[in-house]
Amino acid sequence: MGVSRRRHAFTEKVPTTPRKVIVYTDNLMTSNSARNSTAKDSCKELAHSLADTLNTALVVSTSFRFDPDLNMLEILDPYNPRNNIEVKGFTNYQVSAKLFILSAAVDTSNRPSPLYVKQALACVKKQLGPVKIDELFVSFADISATNNGNRNGSTTSTHKHRSHGKHLHRSMGDRRGHNLLTRETSRIIHESSSDECDEKNMARYVKVWKMINKLRLDGDAVKIGICDLSKQQLEDLCETTGIVPDMVQVRVDEEQFLLDDDDDKQETNGSEVHGQSAVGSDYSGDSSCGPDNNLRNFAQEHGISMRTHSDSPDILSNATFQTLAADFKINERFPTTEVPPEGYMIDLMRPRWVVNYSVALRNRGLIANRGYIVMASSDCVLDPNRVAHSG
Repeated sequence: MGVSRRRHAFTEKVPTTPRKVIVYTDNLMTSNSARNSTAKDSCKELAHSLADTLNTALVVSTSFRFDPDLNMLEILDPYNPRNNIEVKGFTNYQVSAKLFILSAAVDTSNRPSPLYVKQALACVKKQLGPVKIDELFVSFADISATNNGNRNGSTTSTHKHRSHGKHLHRSMGDRRGHNLLTRETSRIIHESSSDECDEKNMARYVKVWKMINKLRLDGDAVKIGICDLSKQQLEDLCETTGIVPDMVQVRVDEEQFLLDDDDDKQETNGSEVHGQSAVGSDYSGDSSCGPDNNLRNFAQEHGISMRTHSDSPDILSNATFQTLAADFKINERFPTTEVPPEGYMIDLMRPRWVVNYSVALRNRGLIANRGYIVMASSDCVLDPNRVAHSG
């Protein structure tokens, strides 16, 4: 009994991840996903590319690896080897990556975990080869949702995905399950966007930011950046950690982003930029659409480059991923070997992070490779029915 009680206490304090899924999409510059969606809508593009990869890897072929001991499933597009830079023979290229730390990517203190940063970098290298990331951005879902005035964006985007579900998948599940997932997604976004994400509290992001800087110090990344911070938040983060980013990225409306992208095309020696870079566009200087004056002045004073993007604050909701997992029967086909202790249950898989990467050929203005990597996992949590019954 003593061992059992210890297991219960350990599980409650340090949730395990009994089921883990990592999905590597194909190159969006050559796959059907790029033709079926628009680059300016990152939520749709990601949903389309995930659906295409899952369909190709699990239905059309068997392109996956499963480790029952680690309860980890890796799903890869069958054409994955062609995404490797060494296989392609590229020699003069630039790798950009944007890491989206989602609301579920937290440690036991409910703070974003730096372990996910190391995990994401390892997956990028597995996909592209032993590359150095020239420009690496990190985006926190709760900051982006709050600062972009989209606290309820998760629910909105979830309904939007649902309405297009028949074009993405064969089945999108029953309405009751969808409503439960929608409420759950809204709850997570709301809780993580509460007082812990106010203007003066950046302490919860320090560990991740220090890990991003360590990648720069170790030579894994050349330049590092952070997304959607206000001037007060950026200043607080710099003062707390002593780490100044090379770049900051701010969200603009889609129309302005496309104008900025057109400006970038004119600066590439006449070569057209095919596709959208993972790190967005340079800031054009239009104060009516870009960052506020305080943020812009702070960046100029500290030599920080300004970038723009049009990514959704909630690029991949729990509901969207759960619908895809149910559609392709991931839970049924790959059941977990983890047996939860009495009073606990295996929770639904939730996406923890998303990486959007791109490989551009230098001096040619050509993006040759761009794709997404998604990691989701489930926790061992208290069974609410057990708690309610015992209470």
